[in-house]
Amino acid sequence: MTMLAGLVERGGRPAAVSPTVPLWAGEKQYGWFPVDLVGGDRLLAVVTNRRLMLGDESFSLRAVTGLRPRPDEWALTLDIRGHGTVEIVGPWVPWLGVVLCAEIHGAAWPPGYAPMIPAPRRARRLESVR
Repeated sequence: MTMLAGLVERGGRPAAVSPTVPLWAGEKQYGWFPVDLVGGDRLLAVVTNRRLMLGDESFSLRAVTGLRPRPDEWALTLDIRGHGTVEIVGPWVPWLGVVLCAEIHGAAWPPGYAPMIPAPRRARRLESVR
């Protein structure tokens, strides 16, 4: 997630992968992985440059009106026009949040969001033991 966020902030885009679902003309798939739907089941999430598929449901990215990432909790809350609020969790969810923001906002994070990403750890100096 951190590396992808840096790439997006420098003007880069997520890399497309080989499709695992039928795609529309001009559509690119970015990934697929299991997520847990809060209050529901484990689903397969598929993200493209035009849609987010959660299990058997497909949502146009144009219908996503709000994104609230919580990378430290591996969680993402989505407001989807006509569907309400959907919250998903899982180890790949922070990465998914960056991909969705890149496609929807052209940035790694939603407008006004200040990510709480821990600073890189400094290497500890090894001392010899005699």
